[in-house]
Amino acid sequence: MSKRLASSVAVLSLFSCGGTSSDLSLNVTWAFETGDCASNAIATVRVTWGPAGGALTDVDFPCTAGGGKLGELSPSKGSYTIRAVGLDAGGVARVTHLGTSLTVSSSSGTRGEPIALTLRPKSADVVVTWTLGATGCPSGVVLPYHVALYRPPAQPGGALTMKVKEEQETCSARTVTLTSIAPGSYVVEIDSRAVQPAIRSTKDVTVVAGEDAQVAFQL
Repeated sequence: MSKRLASSVAVLSLFSCGGTSSDLSLNVTWAFETGDCASNAIATVRVTWGPAGGALTDVDFPCTAGGGKLGELSPSKGSYTIRAVGLDAGGVARVTHLGTSLTVSSSSGTRGEPIALTLRPKSADVVVTWTLGATGCPSGVVLPYHVALYRPPAQPGGALTMKVKEEQETCSARTVTLTSIAPGSYVVEIDSRAVQPAIRSTKDVTVVAGEDAQVAFQL
């Protein structure tokens, strides 16, 4: 057996090892990047699988089971896609397995060996909006506002130096989305820079796994 990791998607190929009986069952196990079912507040692990490019099937398991059987592989071999998410008690996906591409090149199938999945905290978006006072947006000015996400400074009120992401948008748009942000604590900064009247403001935000955060500025 060989395992090859390609970017964030695991690619697993199964070849004949000889002398082993055929086993076409497809089983998985899962573990968390950090913690366990309880500490990640995960009740259910939903595994989505099926032939590459074909119809996919969802199979739900209790998180504490640690693994289970998805189904049977085709005797004609082939390639399969496996993804997974961990759901909390309310059905919100909080952790995710980004994907495994499985190629079976042997009539022995998986030989019963389970495929290991790693569940990592699910990223979320930070949606930033702003409203202005009676003056509104500067007339005829299309220069963008700069909206940036920073890690908090070491000391409260310190300089913002650890930038995570930045987007630009016109004043009149009144919203911008910072996508695919890992869970954690951040500071959002909105800065007009070259746009007059000069505007700069910051707000703290906490991103929770799998849950978009909203940040509203009154400028």
